Amino acid sequence: MTDRAECLRLLFEFVQSGDVEQAGTTAGTIIAYISTLEGIEAQVAALDDLRSNLTSRCEAVSISGEAEDRHEIVEDALEQARRTLESQSDP
Repeated sequence: MTDRAECLRLLFEFVQSGDVEQAGTTAGTIIAYISTLEGIEAQVAALDDLRSNLTSRCEAVSISGEAEDRHEIVEDALEQARRTLESQSDP
């Protein structure tokens, strides 16, 4: 399994389960994956890809309730990480 696929799997599992330990594992896996990518542009693109694919998976199974709330929180966290990375590339 690729690092990207593992990140997506863990993100989706967390959205569905809400397990706090799962959140920690997921965050660590994403950081490890992103840190292997060369350059901020590639890292930003990877975060965008994760967010987009997670949204597609969640829409495909029509999550709702607390799972939808967790999905929104994850989306916000990925967007914040994206903004942080982009701010590092500003001169």
